[in-house]
Amino acid sequence: MNKIIISPYSRKLKNNKPNPKDYPFFPELIKELRSLNIYIIQIGVDGETKLENVNEYQFNLSLKELEKLTLYVDTFISVDNFYPHFCNLINKSGIVIFSQSNPDIFSYKTNINLLKDIKYLRNNQFSTWEETQFNIEAFIPPEIIIQNLVKFF
Repeated sequence: MNKIIISPYSRKLKNNKPNPKDYPFFPELIKELRSLNIYIIQIGVDGETKLENVNEYQFNLSLKELEKLTLYVDTFISVDNFYPHFCNLINKSGIVIFSQSNPDIFSYKTNINLLKDIKYLRNNQFSTWEETQFNIEAFIPPEIIIQNLVKFF
């Protein structure tokens, strides 16, 4: 059975609005992953929502624990957050979902970096996320992620 890590959230915003990086279609994606008999481990920190139909939750891991878990799985699916940067340090490739941040600036070529369309990129790529509105239209559908995931198995 293939095993993957999902990292569905970026940090909470100070203004308590939805983070524009957080992929809204994870429930549908998880359903597709489960139909493919993929074991799903959600990582995160206290206060983040535990998504339904995940096999295992691993929250508040130390960097050593996170490294061990990451090297144990086949790949990962993550939003644009800390985790893809961490994975780059330990030479683990995966899928990174972008919405309004530019993968030409913030990604690694060793990952599959998925962006729906450049028209959704925010004008100032280095402004705070509190200044950016969440836009559900900026995200790719789960089917595109599934189509790319087969490259890791």
